[in-house]
Amino acid sequence: MLQGGGGITESPTQDSKEVKKVNLGRSVVSATGYEQDIKNAPASISVIEKEEIMTRPVRDIGDIVQDVPGVYTEATKVGGNEIKMRGLGTEYTLILIDGKRQNVAQGFDANGWAGTFSGFMPPASMIERVEVIRGPASVIYGSDAMGGVINIITKKHSNTFDAGMQLDTRLPEHSEFGNQYGVNGYVNIPLIKDMLSLNLRGGYKYGDQNGFLKPAGLTLTNAAARNNPYATWSATGFTNWNAGGRLNFTPNKNNYIYLDSEVYFARTGSLNTSGNQITAVRDFYKLNNVLSHEADYDWGKLTSFVQYSQTFWGPHANVPIGGTHGTTVNWGNKGNGKDNKDVIVQTNYFKDIGLGNAGNILFNGGLYYMWEQLIAYNTNPANRSNKHMNQVAAFAEGEYLVNEYFSTTLGLRYNYSDIFNATPNPRFYVNFNPTDWLTFKAGIASGVLVPQMSNLYDGYTLNTSNAGTVATFGNKDLQPEKSWNYELSGIIDTESAMFILTGYYTDFRDQIATYSLGQGQGACDVVGAVSCNFYHNVAKSYMTGAEVGLKVKPIYGFSLDSSYGFTHTEVLEAQNAASAYTVGEPVSNIPRHNFTITPRYAYKDFSMYIRWSGKYKTPTSPTNSTTGTRNIIGKYYKDYQLVDIAATYKLSKQYSLTLAVNNLFDVDFFDYVIHANQQGVANAGYTNNYQRWLPSRSYWISFRADW
Repeated sequence: MLQGGGGITESPTQDSKEVKKVNLGRSVVSATGYEQDIKNAPASISVIEKEEIMTRPVRDIGDIVQDVPGVYTEATKVGGNEIKMRGLGTEYTLILIDGKRQNVAQGFDANGWAGTFSGFMPPASMIERVEVIRGPASVIYGSDAMGGVINIITKKHSNTFDAGMQLDTRLPEHSEFGNQYGVNGYVNIPLIKDMLSLNLRGGYKYGDQNGFLKPAGLTLTNAAARNNPYATWSATGFTNWNAGGRLNFTPNKNNYIYLDSEVYFARTGSLNTSGNQITAVRDFYKLNNVLSHEADYDWGKLTSFVQYSQTFWGPHANVPIGGTHGTTVNWGNKGNGKDNKDVIVQTNYFKDIGLGNAGNILFNGGLYYMWEQLIAYNTNPANRSNKHMNQVAAFAEGEYLVNEYFSTTLGLRYNYSDIFNATPNPRFYVNFNPTDWLTFKAGIASGVLVPQMSNLYDGYTLNTSNAGTVATFGNKDLQPEKSWNYELSGIIDTESAMFILTGYYTDFRDQIATYSLGQGQGACDVVGAVSCNFYHNVAKSYMTGAEVGLKVKPIYGFSLDSSYGFTHTEVLEAQNAASAYTVGEPVSNIPRHNFTITPRYAYKDFSMYIRWSGKYKTPTSPTNSTTGTRNIIGKYYKDYQLVDIAATYKLSKQYSLTLAVNNLFDVDFFDYVIHANQQGVANAGYTNNYQRWLPSRSYWISFRADW
């Protein structure tokens, strides 16, 4: 994983006793929308290369970015990963594919199912690299990018036939986790030399049924509890597939046009969810279509695209306990699914303006429009909704390259929607390079995130597939979330090693959070629900942290990647007295300390790595419920460390084989505390000391072919 700029290549002599070291520059496109050296980019950026992605088990995007400092991935009740950055939740992280937005509308899904969407990604064999912006990027990408941006860069079209394929399987040692199998691939077909080509891609992943059982010794108080032997919020098996294509047209050297279309499918579920202790399964579909044009002339570079995407889900009916599917899928108002449609139109203009001895200005500006619709279906007409919103933005940013030592960036985005007033998003950044191996960066950026359309109402809805047991209350008085991020970093990049240190502080106002009440508490007594969720603004909070990366570049085959992240969040002023988020409490349950150390070795056709990672001081969520996690296990979840080991051998120029052992020392993440339930019945409730269930020792085998 590359944290800053540069790299090293090695060229052994005939007797393999000497090594030639060449320092290579590294370019990224995510920080500003145009290509630039990573050290000069006005952001903190990490890059995960293709070879690293292909030598580890990858179910979703979270598995790819989990080692990036400042990034935390958390497995949900359906097994997929939610991605959090710098103390902010998954809703503040924008995911792109080749610079095109992939996020669904806020409020499209919740209650533990959001991790499904991180699986909507191109086949691993199609990915060239992944760029991660740590911190706000709202000037270029809008309000969804308050926490950071993940941009998946795929292979470009070429004039030669090429293809790639990967077969992989993951075999856990213990029966709680099901086996996983996958295949993915792509093929590039030139149709007309230098003018027209077709790229086809696809992938399929399947996970066997899991078997997360309740702890022994429980008092089972009702028939629902006795009929379901599985642990609460544990994942069923899963099925994911995707298929897509891109038609590339280059009429001349100045223009490039492509039409891209892809469909994604995911079937995920939870073995035991809701107060009724049911097994719930959902089907998700996502359709994504992009028409893009890039024009590159002496007068500048113009990039424009139109994007249409639709994402929808429906619940399965009559799912048996422990099952992976029901008798039918209740689409539309037969169930309580949702449908999200987005239309995006954007155009960017870029120009390198030379000022002679006074330097250069790199100008980037454009216009953005998005129409967004969110339909909530329900068997009860009173709980149905159909909301839409129009957003328009104008943005401009200029990077002034004074000389080889100093550059500064100033940008502004002006956002308008037909629900909220116009809001500005400025960014200011300074880069200083006193030598070719030392860089200092400092920046200030603001962010604004409007509340979810689905939350701005009076009253409540009985939501998801919980058979009417969970009530979600709207709040029409919610205010937009606002933040200012302050950041300082230094990079040392030499022929033998690279070191980066970043510190940040985020001043967060009006963050939207939820608090819960149990059965019989407050409004839950009126509604008659088992539990209730309420939205409110946390008046003032802050996030601060440090990110450290050390990369020892290859010397005689040995190299090292390591990272450390420190994250602290805290409520400074509470707005709602009923909320558990009082002054001094953490805003999010992200580990305070997060480290990864990965030594690597490569010799000829053989390579291997050992990955050692740890999470410490992960805060539990504050709660008003007597059986809430905080009141059962204390202020923090249990710390843990993991070790993975993997080896890859290149069988020939086209074929390679990877073997990996994950969770080498077989850490057991089932560590229950048995306690009284909400009604006071002894030994009728249980809570895990760990924040999430991670697989036991497992064996991953991958066969890869590139033609």
